[in-house]
Amino acid sequence: MHAPARTLAPPGAWIRGVLAALCLATVPALAQSAPVAEPPGPPSPAGQRPMAATSGDEALDNAVAAVVVAALAEQLDTTMIEVGIDSFDVAIASVRDRRVSGEGRLRVGDDADWIGFRYSTIYDTTFQSAGYPQLTIGGVAAGERLVPNDALLVRQLEDRITVELDRQLGIPAARLQFDDISTVEGGQRLLRITAQGVADFGRSGITPVRIEALYDQVANAWRRVNYELGGAAR
Repeated sequence: MHAPARTLAPPGAWIRGVLAALCLATVPALAQSAPVAEPPGPPSPAGQRPMAATSGDEALDNAVAAVVVAALAEQLDTTMIEVGIDSFDVAIASVRDRRVSGEGRLRVGDDADWIGFRYSTIYDTTFQSAGYPQLTIGGVAAGERLVPNDALLVRQLEDRITVELDRQLGIPAARLQFDDISTVEGGQRLLRITAQGVADFGRSGITPVRIEALYDQVANAWRRVNYELGGAAR
């Protein structure tokens, strides 16, 4: 059994993400002009404000920044987000397309802590547009650290995925069995929980499952829940 990666997000999140993209898509370009003064407050343990990078192609930079910011706002379900892209690695995918990947940092609201992320997307050189990116949030920036797993959060995560499997696949009796769970704390706000194991669908069989989730300790809410089934989860 194989299913594509799924992201659980509240209704309307995409609209809010698009609004955020319109406001922040020019982050890389702005970083090339005069620097903006830091607001008062203690420095972030992860370092200073991220240095925005450039690929040397402004159209590519802006297109990629737009989809990355929009996707982050959607998946974190917030418009109060600040993003800095630290690198653009461009490779030829075809005569027309380029695969663009790299790393960046984000922070939510007025948090002092930056959280690292990785991204990957396809850029169309003809239409100067980028596709919806793949994102890995957390486990990238300095200052992030492993912390003990929270049994209550792990149980909540299992319940959310079980409900989603029922909704997506129509299998209400799915059971999740994890053999590898880790929790990384990014600053004072977000916990990144990753887990691998199997999903047991009873008579329908067993398939590998991989989960990546973000929990907001300030809002006491899940910001992002992804799962992959089948070969992609190995």
